[in-house]
Amino acid sequence: MSRMIEYEWNVGTVTKLALSAMRIYLGCWMIVTGTSYWLTEFGLPSIFPHLVRNTPLSSQLLVTLMEVGLYDVVKTWEIIGGLMLVFNRFVPLGLIICLPISGVVWYNAIILNHRFDRLFSPTYMGVMCFYMNILVMLAYVKYYAPLLLPKTSMGSIKDFGKIFDALQGKSPVAEKGE
Repeated sequence: MSRMIEYEWNVGTVTKLALSAMRIYLGCWMIVTGTSYWLTEFGLPSIFPHLVRNTPLSSQLLVTLMEVGLYDVVKTWEIIGGLMLVFNRFVPLGLIICLPISGVVWYNAIILNHRFDRLFSPTYMGVMCFYMNILVMLAYVKYYAPLLLPKTSMGSIKDFGKIFDALQGKSPVAEKGE
């Protein structure tokens, strides 16, 4: 029995496909860079080298992160966030996890390494990971919009049930038409 899936090819469909591709690509990149670091920690060859950059400030940033043990934490969260994006689970949370990581990668790649010539280079993941993270977050803006309320009130103990509702697939965010 074969079933044919048909799509209405319009700007909305193409945009969703492009954003889904960005989500998956960003997730894969996070998984690969995090895994590459951990491979070297276990004495295995890395997928690609994690170089201490060539400028003094960049080197200082990376060496300090390694010396205080924060680099291990970052690389672990990088893998967790990447898995969320690739497997399309907890995506808004995965994007929040990846945002500070991709922001620091951007800052290190452009500002600390003085690579302003690569500011908009589509093949340079040092900047593209940050831009893709922001673009995909914009696609999930309905989940972040409530965070921007200027005045809110504290919830009650009953609101913890919303966590379990969300884990069961019930969206705590009101959907139009549902």
